[in-house]
Amino acid sequence: MKRTLGKKIMQLRKQHQYTQKHLAERCGETVTSISAYERGQRMPSPQTLERLALALNTTVIDLIDPQYVQHPSLQEFMAQSLEPTQPLDFKLVLEDVLVHLTLSTEVYFDGRLLTQEVRDQMATSINQALQQGLQSIKV
Repeated sequence: MKRTLGKKIMQLRKQHQYTQKHLAERCGETVTSISAYERGQRMPSPQTLERLALALNTTVIDLIDPQYVQHPSLQEFMAQSLEPTQPLDFKLVLEDVLVHLTLSTEVYFDGRLLTQEVRDQMATSINQALQQGLQSIKV
């Protein structure tokens, strides 16, 4: 499990374009500890796992679940999946974000847990955009 966890930490760190030093600062650890976690040489404490998950914009469950596969970032997805002239169905993207905002027990942005009030404001804005009939956006 240490090795799988370490790979996930490294993958998420790189996905967020964090250095080990930056991640260490975000979660109150040392660079040596982050390096040891990533190499599978050391297991973080439960409290450290919580801080790592928060800093990496994920959950502890997703970090420790061996079946969990990290999805690519939006930029990676778009670079791999879409041709430059293919339109992105903006309506579907907004609907997916809306579902995530309303059904997930925890929603993070930039490593911070969003409050229910902020999530409700975002959901209202997305609903308004959907009602305005936004269909697609060129990528």
